[in-house]
Amino acid sequence: MEIVLAAALRRKNQLTWPDEIVRRMGLHEGSQLQIVFDETTGEVRVRHRPESYAGILRGVYGTAEEAEQYLADERASWPGR
Repeated sequence: MEIVLAAALRRKNQLTWPDEIVRRMGLHEGSQLQIVFDETTGEVRVRHRPESYAGILRGVYGTAEEAEQYLADERASWPGR
């Protein structure tokens, strides 16, 4: 779903975001944003940067037990073991 709302750039390049966007993105004062400008299209994409990356890859490498087994197998394959 695309939401189109207007915002005005103020002095010192400050931008006041519409309340609806701030609320939907879960932003608050001090939130970190990633801004990507595409020079070809002139489009800007803004993403909310997580305050913590802890747990962001949970499950990517399987369960905790699978990861432990993988490590055990790797260590067992080392020379001199």
